Amino acid sequence: MKIAFTSIFRPGLGGGAGRVAHELASHFAQEHDVVMICPAEQTGYEKRAKGLSTFGIRSAGDDEFRMPDLSARTVGEIFDFLVDYQPDIVHAHDPALVGLIGQVWARMNLVPFVHTAHILPSKALDFGTVEAINIRLLKNSLSESVIHSVLNNFYLNCDALIALNQSALESIREFGFHGSIFVIPNGRDLKHYSRCKNADNTLDQKILVFIGFLNKRKNQAYLLKTLKELPANYVLQLIGKPLTPEYLKELEEYCREHSLKNVEFVGQIEHDQIPDYLEGAHVLPSASKMEVQSLVVIEALASGTPVVGLSNETIDELINDEVGAWLAKDKEPVDFAKQIERICNLPADEYQVMCQTARKQVAHLDWSNIVYSTAEAYREILNTKPTRSEDESDILTSLVSFLTIGDVRDYLLNVIEETRRSPGAESSLLPRVKVPSFIKQWIRVPSSTWLISGVTILVSMFGYLFMQGRGKKKK
Repeated sequence: MKIAFTSIFRPGLGGGAGRVAHELASHFAQEHDVVMICPAEQTGYEKRAKGLSTFGIRSAGDDEFRMPDLSARTVGEIFDFLVDYQPDIVHAHDPALVGLIGQVWARMNLVPFVHTAHILPSKALDFGTVEAINIRLLKNSLSESVIHSVLNNFYLNCDALIALNQSALESIREFGFHGSIFVIPNGRDLKHYSRCKNADNTLDQKILVFIGFLNKRKNQAYLLKTLKELPANYVLQLIGKPLTPEYLKELEEYCREHSLKNVEFVGQIEHDQIPDYLEGAHVLPSASKMEVQSLVVIEALASGTPVVGLSNETIDELINDEVGAWLAKDKEPVDFAKQIERICNLPADEYQVMCQTARKQVAHLDWSNIVYSTAEAYREILNTKPTRSEDESDILTSLVSFLTIGDVRDYLLNVIEETRRSPGAESSLLPRVKVPSFIKQWIRVPSSTWLISGVTILVSMFGYLFMQGRGKKKK
């Protein structure tokens, strides 16, 4: 198959959603013809004889998120490339920016469009994206109602959604999406973690490791309160960079106030270093408020590290007493600390059994299995003809108003109005107007999508210039 993936993140950036998008594309490229469309230094196509090809979009910024320059010219270049490439499937990992442009092209050309939902749609603003973008104007312009409208429109134009687990599927259904949903989890390169040795819980010093962005959703503040309830021989390593400097200051201030000398702020590490840190960890504690499917929890289990976690979508799915400890959301840090101590003080043989059971818990999540399941979903989607989401005559009115001027515009609008008033208007509308083939292509995209796309392009261009200027000031 030929698949065009899209991501709003450059390789190596964007946390779990960014890593999964690029890794899935890379593993697909081992058996299929694949291109990744994503932000880059410059706009253009880079073909590789073997492996993943890319169509990069010039972007600006020096943070985790780089704003792509989605000017009209760039969008035209993306469209021209996709026309030449002729993908069987367009698969987006983000419902905005590059993903939205990919969706518009797919709708225009009746190519099936798939989206992996990395967030719970009703709680989109709580997933740290706004913190990652870190542009005040964009933050202030976002609201739940706006996000709801954008996501609803985006979902309606998808031929299928991929939910990472049952909790995500239920959330998408509650949001109002009635189309096809495939439950396909995140994948990992399990061989990177299978080489990890189980930690030795007979050692006096107990190592707790948490890996992830420092932000309020990840809730590291709770972990510090937990550490305060543990003996001094317990060390907490917080790995990851802060999404906002304010939250890091809050954590550091708490450590000073409570004389917590056994906290290490490790900062950002390379992804290939994660197994080394997990190998030395006795427990991975997670107090995250929301995690559709946390990569670090999967990685910890794959490395043989027990997990103690507060209830969220991932903890509910993967954690029990056999691989760690599950706690309700309202449990106090002292209760969390007791579970950590219980696991760390298990008899050595029982602790080793727990470590081995943890590995088995995620043995099915190797990328080879995920690629196979995703390819099967693609084949099912390709056997279903793509549908249109709005009445063509209503869309045509919007497009005539948008694309034409003067007497031609007035004439076409009058013809449309007269046709609507006459019997059998809906069936005779398109033949009477004699819509050219290129217009028929455009009317497959709902007018609301064109509006959102226009705003997307404007926001992208403004954001690109803003972040480009901010980057120059820092130099």
